[in-house]
Amino acid sequence: MLAERATAPQARARWQQTAATCLAATREAAAECAVSLLDLVAPSHCLSCGQAARGVLCASCHGRCEVPSGPACPQCGAPWSRARAARSVPGQCGRCRRWGQRFDFDFAVALYRYRGPPRELVRALKFRGAQQAAVAGGRWMAADPRCAAPALAWGRDVLVVNVPARAASRRQRGYDQAECLAASYAAALRREHAPSALRRLRQTGPQVGRSRAVRRAAVAGAFAARELLVLDRPVVLVDDVLSTGASADACSRALRLAGARAVAVVAFAT
Repeated sequence: MLAERATAPQARARWQQTAATCLAATREAAAECAVSLLDLVAPSHCLSCGQAARGVLCASCHGRCEVPSGPACPQCGAPWSRARAARSVPGQCGRCRRWGQRFDFDFAVALYRYRGPPRELVRALKFRGAQQAAVAGGRWMAADPRCAAPALAWGRDVLVVNVPARAASRRQRGYDQAECLAASYAAALRREHAPSALRRLRQTGPQVGRSRAVRRAAVAGAFAARELLVLDRPVVLVDDVLSTGASADACSRALRLAGARAVAVVAFAT
């Protein structure tokens, strides 16, 4: 009886999370249907160049999306040239050296470089209400072997989590862009998405334009994870852009403290 009582909260949390995952998948499908219906009523336009397109990017702009070229940092995923790699501390890139200590995530990978069309796509998602960009972006991430690797290698037990947006940003946009990306990514790979696994303990203000030190101080201890959801599970942490790694590191630390077995960061751009 005591054993049954002890596991009841966990069973309830798993049931609630399963329901939330189904709801997220339904929302993702509804968003896809809405985009398809809109395409029937009015022609779609490329979110980068504005030309007519069948998706969020035209073929030309999609072809100009730059994939981080190898070799890449084995931990933070930052692209670096062989010349720079030869001059660097073994196993560390410039981003890791500037951070000054080991990141709390095991490794990170990004689909594209944050320049050109991918940058315009993120800006459209954040500032122009282009939620359909997240649906497409999550699918592209899931279709890329590098980005899909942790979710597939860690099996069905893996949990997909997103970096939670600031409350002000969510109110302004009407959605959380990283949550939308994570929902699409998880649905494409048939993995569990837990949008409530991470929460903000305090609002930190926009990170754009801040120095690395200020970003690091702003997000230190700013997140908490739900132990019942992440305990002893590998986690894929999804975000739109991985820049200094401050937010991803703070979220990863919260997940570790809640008992996550491993944490990999998958970002749309870096």
